[in-house]
Amino acid sequence: MNSISHAKLDWRDSDTPVSIEFDDVYFSTVDGIDETRYVFMQHNGFPERFTEHPHDTLVVAETGFGTGLNLMVLWHSFRQFRQNHPDAPCKRLHFVTMEKYPVTGADLAKAHRYWPEFAEQSRQLKAAYPMPLPGCHRMEFDQGQVVVDLWLGDVNECLEQMHAPAEGVMDVWFLDGFTPSRNPKMWQEQLYQQMARLSRKGASYATFTAAGHVRRGLEKHGFSVVKDQGYGIKREMIFGHFNIEKPEASTPQEVAVIGAGVAAAQTALSLVQRGIKVTLYSQGAQPADGASGNRQGALYPLMNLAEDGLSAIYQQGFLLARQRLNRLVEAGHSIDHDWCGVLQLSQNDKDADKLNRIGKATFPSELVHLVDQQQASHIADLPLDRGGLYFPYGGWLAPEQLIPALFEQARETGLLTCHWDRQLLSLNREAGEWQLDFGEPLARHPHLVICMGHASADLPQTAPLPLQPVRGQISAPVATDTLSKLKTVLCADGYLVPALDGRLTSGASFVKNSRDTQWHHDDVEEIAARMSNSFGGSDWLSQLQLDDSGRAAIRGSVRDHFPLMGPLPDWDRVASEPQAWRHRPLPEQPGVHLVSGLGSRGLCSGALMAESVVSLICGEPLPLSKQQLQRLRPGRFWQRRINKGHPPVAQ
Repeated sequence: MNSISHAKLDWRDSDTPVSIEFDDVYFSTVDGIDETRYVFMQHNGFPERFTEHPHDTLVVAETGFGTGLNLMVLWHSFRQFRQNHPDAPCKRLHFVTMEKYPVTGADLAKAHRYWPEFAEQSRQLKAAYPMPLPGCHRMEFDQGQVVVDLWLGDVNECLEQMHAPAEGVMDVWFLDGFTPSRNPKMWQEQLYQQMARLSRKGASYATFTAAGHVRRGLEKHGFSVVKDQGYGIKREMIFGHFNIEKPEASTPQEVAVIGAGVAAAQTALSLVQRGIKVTLYSQGAQPADGASGNRQGALYPLMNLAEDGLSAIYQQGFLLARQRLNRLVEAGHSIDHDWCGVLQLSQNDKDADKLNRIGKATFPSELVHLVDQQQASHIADLPLDRGGLYFPYGGWLAPEQLIPALFEQARETGLLTCHWDRQLLSLNREAGEWQLDFGEPLARHPHLVICMGHASADLPQTAPLPLQPVRGQISAPVATDTLSKLKTVLCADGYLVPALDGRLTSGASFVKNSRDTQWHHDDVEEIAARMSNSFGGSDWLSQLQLDDSGRAAIRGSVRDHFPLMGPLPDWDRVASEPQAWRHRPLPEQPGVHLVSGLGSRGLCSGALMAESVVSLICGEPLPLSKQQLQRLRPGRFWQRRINKGHPPVAQ
C-alpha cells in the first residue's frame, strides 16, 4: 500500500500556511481569495462560464487542492449562479482535484477560519474530508449538486489513472500547485499529455505561472497560450483553450433501474441527483424485501494487504457510504444507526497474524488500529479474551430503513417513479430500445441498470455473469442485562451487533448455491457454532440465546469478492470471435449496465458502485482508477481467459 503523508505546515504570521516540503505559500499573502478570482475564475471565464455552459454538469480539474481555497471560491460562485439562474442548463458542478500531501483536518479548519464567507461550504467539506488514503475520495455536497473528487497521490500518477471516454471529461483546468521551480516533479511533459487526453473539446485552463517550459508543454499538446499580467508580485500568467477536435458527449434523459435493494436504491439516487428521470421496477412489493432488508448490518471496510486493490475499493466505499447515511439523517430521514466502532477479532493463529500485520501497516489510525485484550474489552464494555483490529469510524445501521430512505430522498426530486410486483421475464433489444417483459404490456427504455442481486444472471443477456447465490440467515436474540451492555460491533467467524429495540443481531449462516428464503431452525445451529468459534472464551456467551427471530435472504456473490459494475458485455459477439478481443475491451450490449455481486458488503460498496456506474453512463469522471474499473467489469473473467489464449468459457 502506498501511504499518504500529511503536509507539514509553517503558519507564517499566524494566518498564511507555508509548505515546509516546498518552501512555498499555499495562497497569496496579499489576498488569497482575490488571487483565485483573478487567476483561475476570471481567466476561465467565470462566472459567465456557468451561464454559457450547454451541458447539465460542468467539470473543473485542479492540480493542487491545498487548503481548498479554489474550491471554496468556485463553489460560492456556483451557488450564486444557481440562485440567479435556476433554469440554466448547467445544474451541477463536478470538481476533480489532486493532492500528494493533504493538510490535516485541523490545518484545514485553521485556514478556513479566515474565510467566514465560506462558512457553510467549509462545514460540509470538513465533515466529509477523507482520511489520508491513496486514490479517489468522492464527496457530495448541496444535495448532490456539487461533487468533489479528491485524489490523494502524485498529480501525474493520479491523472494517468483517470478513466476518460474518447470525448474527454474535463471542461476547465486550474493549473495550481506550488511554483515550477519549487515543484518541478509536477510540471512535466506527462501533465500536459494527460490534460490533452482528459480534456473535452474547447476546454480552458489558467495558471499563475508563465514559465517557458510550461508554455511549450501546453502548446505541444494542443493548448493555446495567452499571456496576461500576473497577480501580486508575479509579473505574468498564462491561460488558453484546448484546440484539438473531439466528439461531443451526450447524457441520457431517462434510465430504468431493475431491483429494489441497496444497489438499486443507491443507483436511483445517483441518477436523479444528475437530473435524470428514473423508472424503477421490482419483483417485490416494497423496497429492501431481499438481502438488503435486514434489521441491522455492520459497516466497516474489508482490509487486506494484497496487491489486487480489493481493500482500497472498500476503503473508498466505506467513506462514501458514511457520507450518504449522514446526509440522509441530516435531511430528516429516520435511520437507526450508531457509529460505535467495529472490533474485528481473530478466528485462529493464522488469522491473528494477518490482523496483526494489517494493524502494523501504514493505514491511518482513524481507519483501523490494533487494540489489546484490555482495550477491546473496554471498547465493547464486555469482557473479551483477545484483542484485534478496531475501526473507530465503523458501526451499524438499519438496512431496512436505509433503503426506503434512499428511495424517498430520490422521490423528493420528482424524478423517480416506482413499479412494484413487476418480475422481469425477458429483455429484447429493438429499434434502439430495450423492451422489458413483465407479463403484461411491454415497457420500453433506451437505457437500463440491472441491480437484481443474485437474480441478475437469470436472463439470457446476463447468463454468463459469474454470480453465485449464497443463502444467509441471521438471528435476533433478546439482549439480556449483560448483553445489552455491548457498545460496539463484534466480528470474527460470526458477528454480533449491539441491541436495537431490545434485540441484538447475530449471524450469519452461509449456504452456497441456495435460493431458499425460508427460515430454518437448523441454521441456528450454524450461527451458534460461529458464535462459539468467535466468542467461546467469554463467559457472557452462555446468555446468547438464539431463537427463531430473524430472517433468511439470498446474496449475490462473486468468487474474487469484487462487485460486478459496468456495461454488460456482448457475450455472443465475444464467443463468436474471442481472439479478436485479446487485450482489448470487450464489446458491449448497448444501453445496459450492471451493479450486482455486492455479496455481504453491499452497505459498504453500494454507494461507490452506484456513483461509478452512473458516472460511466453520463461520461463523467469516475471515483475509481482505471485499474479498479478493470477489476470490477462484469466480463473480467472472460477477458482474463481470452488474454491467456483460452476460450472464454471452459470447455
